[in-house]
Amino acid sequence: MRIAFYSDIHAQLAPLQAVLEAVDKERVDWEVVPGDLVMGGPEPAEVLDALMKRPRCLPLMGNFDRWVVERVDQGPNDFPNRNDSSRLTREHLSKKHLDWLKALPRSLVLTPELGHDLLVFHGTPDDDEGALPLRLTDEEVKQRLKGARAEVMAFGQVHGPYVRKIGGVTLIATASAAVNWDGDNRPAYVVAEYGGKGRWNIEIKRVTYDFEAQAKKNEKSWDPGGDKQAKTLRTGYYWNPAHMPH
Repeated sequence: MRIAFYSDIHAQLAPLQAVLEAVDKERVDWEVVPGDLVMGGPEPAEVLDALMKRPRCLPLMGNFDRWVVERVDQGPNDFPNRNDSSRLTREHLSKKHLDWLKALPRSLVLTPELGHDLLVFHGTPDDDEGALPLRLTDEEVKQRLKGARAEVMAFGQVHGPYVRKIGGVTLIATASAAVNWDGDNRPAYVVAEYGGKGRWNIEIKRVTYDFEAQAKKNEKSWDPGGDKQAKTLRTGYYWNPAHMPH
């Protein structure tokens, strides 16, 4: 089994298109998208249209997607500064788009061979607002996994791809296909191939595209955070490094 992962697109079409062009050459069995497809960018409908056309694509719901479809912005929540972006994103999506988002699973398991499971989720196994940033110690990661078991775990949320092994578990941070915070502004995707008997070959790959044009599109967009997102698209760093989200 050969799988491509790309995640945390955040309604950014051009970087997604660059990733999809590369993925089309990978000859994978499945394309798994661990969430945050929309919100945080100017093209939510266009991104969903692109994903909905791909027969091998298995998207998951991320916390941003959930905020949009569950109308979290209409009540008390922990992220009131995100309310306008959530509401406006929803207003730029059709009923068909929203129904499709609502139906997405929050996790999935792929089993290429009995006893060798790959668990996919967005943030942590039980919390789509959680995260597994690389700075965590092994013990901190284990605490956030809360006993979840799989040979390999793949996830989004952390905007900087990595592969890390803790005990018998291989962790794959698959994001971001659009907006990275690790100092490399190129969109990323990951290819994982199962070779049998617990052997996995995992590669992080990057693509190039016209990030300046996308940054300008964000600056001129209806999204209230467009200017901040533009800075990240240009630099590969979170716009406010003193207050990282994860």
